[in-house]
Amino acid sequence: MTAAPPTATPAGRPDGPAPRRPDDLLVVVPAAAAAGFRLAGARTVVAADAGQARALVEAELATGSRGVIAVSTQLWAGIAPRVTAAWQTQTTPLVIALPDEAAERAETRRARVHELLARSVGYEITFTPGGGGA
Repeated sequence: MTAAPPTATPAGRPDGPAPRRPDDLLVVVPAAAAAGFRLAGARTVVAADAGQARALVEAELATGSRGVIAVSTQLWAGIAPRVTAAWQTQTTPLVIALPDEAAERAETRRARVHELLARSVGYEITFTPGGGGA
C-alpha cells in the first residue's frame, strides 16, 4: 500500500494546519505578505483578490471559529462595505482589517488599536501618555 501524497493546507504546510484554539488567529493576505505571518506562527492563507478573501473569511466563519480573523487592508478595501460592516459588528470571531503600517500615521494606528481593543473586550480602555496614573 502506498501512502497518499501530502496535500497543501491553508497554512501551506504539507503536514496539516495547526490545531485551533479559542485564541486562534487566521491571517488572510496577498502572497507577498504571507511568509512574514507564517514565520510569526500565524495560521495564514493567501488570497489572490478580494473575492477570494471574502470566500476564505466566510469559510472560516462557517467553522464556528472563536479567535481572530485578520484580513489585509488591501484585500479588505475590495470587499463590499455591507459585508465588512457586518463582520465588524461581531465579536466572536473578531474580524478585523490589518493596519497598513506603510500608509498610516502613528495617530491613526493608535486610534485603530484603541478601536480593536474596545471591540475585543467590549468596553473602551483609556491609556494615559507615558503610562502614568490619572
